[in-house]
Amino acid sequence: MNIIDKERQEREWKRNFHLNFSPMYAMFAWSIIFAIAVCLSPQAKAEEIEEVVVVAQQVKTVKADPLKESSFIRVLLPAHTWTAGGDGAFQGYNERGAQTVHTAVYKNGIPANLPGSAWYDFGTDLATGQKVKVISGANSVVYGSGSIAGTILIKDNIEQGVTARFGTQSHRFVSIAPTNWFQYTAMETNQDSVRNDNVEKDLYSNKNAKFNIDVQDFTITADYTDYRYDYDNCYDSNFEASNDCKQDGEKYNFAVNNEYFTLGRTHDKANYTTGDWLSYYNESSTDYLRVGDQVDLSNKLQVGYGVDASHEQYKTLTDDYDRDNYGAYLNINADFAMKYNFGFRVGNEDQNALRFGLERGPFFLNVGNSYRRPTLYELNGDSYVSANADLLPEEAIGYEIGFGVLSLFRYEFEQAIEYTPGFYEDVTTSETVTDPETGETTVITTTEQVWNAPKYYNTGAYETQGLRYAQEFGAFKVALAVTDTDQARVPKYMGVLGWNQSFGSHEFDITFRGQFNRKPGPYDGDELEDLHNLSFRYIKTFANDVDLALSIDNMLDEEVEVLPGYNNRGRQFMLTMQRKW
Repeated sequence: MNIIDKERQEREWKRNFHLNFSPMYAMFAWSIIFAIAVCLSPQAKAEEIEEVVVVAQQVKTVKADPLKESSFIRVLLPAHTWTAGGDGAFQGYNERGAQTVHTAVYKNGIPANLPGSAWYDFGTDLATGQKVKVISGANSVVYGSGSIAGTILIKDNIEQGVTARFGTQSHRFVSIAPTNWFQYTAMETNQDSVRNDNVEKDLYSNKNAKFNIDVQDFTITADYTDYRYDYDNCYDSNFEASNDCKQDGEKYNFAVNNEYFTLGRTHDKANYTTGDWLSYYNESSTDYLRVGDQVDLSNKLQVGYGVDASHEQYKTLTDDYDRDNYGAYLNINADFAMKYNFGFRVGNEDQNALRFGLERGPFFLNVGNSYRRPTLYELNGDSYVSANADLLPEEAIGYEIGFGVLSLFRYEFEQAIEYTPGFYEDVTTSETVTDPETGETTVITTTEQVWNAPKYYNTGAYETQGLRYAQEFGAFKVALAVTDTDQARVPKYMGVLGWNQSFGSHEFDITFRGQFNRKPGPYDGDELEDLHNLSFRYIKTFANDVDLALSIDNMLDEEVEVLPGYNNRGRQFMLTMQRKW
């Protein structure tokens, strides 16, 4: 079993709030939404659908600049991020102490969380100039399933120019954008194994092509990635341990957007092989359509509304599953003495949500419920995991109150979807036997072991609560996160302390990041080590928009066990050149 499969098993769900809308209420809500859609002027000015005005929530907007970050997921810090190996390995994101599956990811307006696992893997994304918006808190009203603790919106952005990077571990990266509508990027490393009991090299290669074309009022985007990732600790066809493990994959995203609708598809395919043996295969796709608008009825009142539908498909070596999702939402923002937000969504299969928020100056308060629909894998299983077609959507009700850069939050989960490992059970049977000659009866009792296959259930309950603080003081930046939860591997304390200063054409950045008191999971032993990293970056700007950057990651070359059997990366040097035109 590889580390990704273990991560699937180790998710400890514990609570989910389930909100049931009556049929009458649902019919009424749908009627209201469509009435508004008909009555509102189609000529009203609107922003792109994914750019919904956010009230009473913390929002962070960043750019995945390859000059400054060699890994895409680094732009999401200081939130809790984690990796299951070296470059190319699965990389997850945990918002507000919840699990990876509780953050919805949209890429170019299309849902990108996989229908089979409900997560999004940032490990195969390269930093190539994407614009990224991170919205905290419950957002299922607008963004649907999975948007429980947060939402991440990724938008491909192409700037003419070239970027080249070289570093230790045979790191090579080049990105070329000859026009403002096409970009090609390639990256390759021959890295040391992160397994602490293995010294072999592991290859990671990634090739990506992007198109971004404007045609009148439409934007057409296409993003294609082909990658290979070598990893360790899997099993061959004889079920013997092996380090000859490889993942080959491809994924693409295609979208057509204008002010009023989004139409597109995401697709992800991965082959897992040990030697020449194909041990596992999965393929996921989502076809998506959203029609809606965001309209200023006055300078005090704004209404967003829409309907959306998607078709999800999940394939393995032996199985092929699909399903449909559809829903409608209404989101109202008002500004009278203070800002107010009210929104609701109705959809098939109990995909319903409510949210209320208010904001005055730096003060904000919001409360709402969000949901995650069971994945196609959780519902149908495979040759190892039993199906459970009766799974309900897991939901959570969230509360958040904040003042400027400080926020306090609490999420309560009930009926969460939890993985139950397989087990053997002693089953005793009795049989009464009658002697045909004497007529005497004898009771024969036998006991045998019966295998109960692993399965997903709506069980357990848990809470996650804590605070977030982030502030800049001139050249200094500081961030602190405290999270109280019993979820595996979520750190109780996270901190960032950094200094960034420019002197003419010279820019310096020194940043310390730490994760402390990480609660171990069921396979982790008694404790997990604290994680900390000190990094340095120097950028020199020359004439003609040329930049040269030197970066050092893990400056102190500290060796820390990220997961049992898996170390962090050692000290790494990078030299990057960028030319824009």
